[in-house]
Amino acid sequence: MSVLSSRRVRLAAAALTAMMALPAAAQSTPAAPAFRTVPVTFPCQATTCDGELWLPAGVQRPPVIVMAHGFGATRDWGLKPFAERFVQAGFAVMRFDYRGFGKSGGQPRRVVDGKAHVKDWLSAIDAVKARADVNGQQLGIWGTSYSGGQVLVAAAERPGVVKAVSSQVPFVNGLQSSLLFPLKYQPLAAWYGLRDLMRSDDEEPIYVPVIAPDAFAALICAECVEGYRKVVPAGATDADTRVAARVFMTLPWFSPADSAERIQAPTLVMAADNDGLIPIDGVRDMVKRIAKVEYVELKNTDHFAPYTGPVFEQVVARQTAFFRKHLQGR
Repeated sequence: MSVLSSRRVRLAAAALTAMMALPAAAQSTPAAPAFRTVPVTFPCQATTCDGELWLPAGVQRPPVIVMAHGFGATRDWGLKPFAERFVQAGFAVMRFDYRGFGKSGGQPRRVVDGKAHVKDWLSAIDAVKARADVNGQQLGIWGTSYSGGQVLVAAAERPGVVKAVSSQVPFVNGLQSSLLFPLKYQPLAAWYGLRDLMRSDDEEPIYVPVIAPDAFAALICAECVEGYRKVVPAGATDADTRVAARVFMTLPWFSPADSAERIQAPTLVMAADNDGLIPIDGVRDMVKRIAKVEYVELKNTDHFAPYTGPVFEQVVARQTAFFRKHLQGR
């Protein structure tokens, strides 16, 4: 063996020995992002919304990304992995819950209403923009599923304030999505929805489960039961996974795609081509009307795939790069 080969063997052996001496976690798990958490509340309509602001360590007045969840979910349902990646990239992240959800105020509870949620988004954007500990001039918004549509409307309503929009598997047209709801359950949905809609704000809503195996629920699709369960945290109860039945009456008339032409900010739309809740043709039509759009169609992918596994890695990497480009200039 030559002297050079012998030296390479010794170096390789030394490197292997050093690696084996490390704890297993250090070998396989990237360092957790360093940040501090600040509780946040902000006024919206006649009550307040609850949230939390993550501030990355060592970054003065960082650009900020505002996040909220989709249909019937709260901020602690599967958003943390996305937020961790963003804060690790040097962004502040503010996650919040809509009125009537989580620790936010408001009655009645767990009412899913796209137009009402947009008002919460606008209040959140205005509150974050005014903070001294973040750079409100470099503000992005991130939404998924139902909130993926709401961020499109919010961006159109806050031109010049919202500088970047990430819309993941977005709800774009209520009527199109409603037509996917099983015909056999439509009379029951109308009956529950009308009865609930007639209730006052002082009365408890008539609730329906968000998902139910082979039974009536708010969301019904091939991937719905298994997919929705992926984002529901351990310990959640039936009360945490139900919504007011009036959603059947309001959802068909909420159409974020109608705001597409008014969006001025750069917008990243990532859609699933096998989405069981959102017709992909509607998304394709909508993105043609957004002036500054990046469109990614995830192949052989359903509505819930972006939250875990390889698809999560794909979408979060693209979203992080998008926000870096438009909020950090790199």
